[in-house]
Amino acid sequence: MWKRFKASWLVRGLGTGAMTSVIDHGVGVSLAFFGAPTRVAAMSGKVVGAVFSYFAHRTFTFTDHQQPLAGSGARYVGFVVLISLVHGQAVVWLRDGLGVPYVVAAVLADVTIVTPAWMLALRYVVFPSAKAAAPPIDPPPPGT
Repeated sequence: MWKRFKASWLVRGLGTGAMTSVIDHGVGVSLAFFGAPTRVAAMSGKVVGAVFSYFAHRTFTFTDHQQPLAGSGARYVGFVVLISLVHGQAVVWLRDGLGVPYVVAAVLADVTIVTPAWMLALRYVVFPSAKAAAPPIDPPPPGT
């Protein structure tokens, strides 16, 4: 059972997400430490993290997909934009509407909204399983 659990795309995806966070924040903190403006540091971390995330998910998490790079890449960018807007609005609602501190609001939005939606979008839209693809149409029987 443990081997099956570890082999799950969901477990690999959450691990990839954790690595992405380390890279994202590592780049941002490093740039800020060396004097980059906050906006540049934060945005650079997000861009580097997103590029890492795409290729890590493509290579390690969803090994059973057969999507071309351009198609899955375009869908990935679309979902990054969408999930960023949803996350931002959730954080605004929690922080400005309910008075939740920013860090708590961001983590709550990540855990309750972004992570579940993101993992489902990656599995079923960006990198759908080759097994889940529609079966080919059988040719008509000979003589018809």
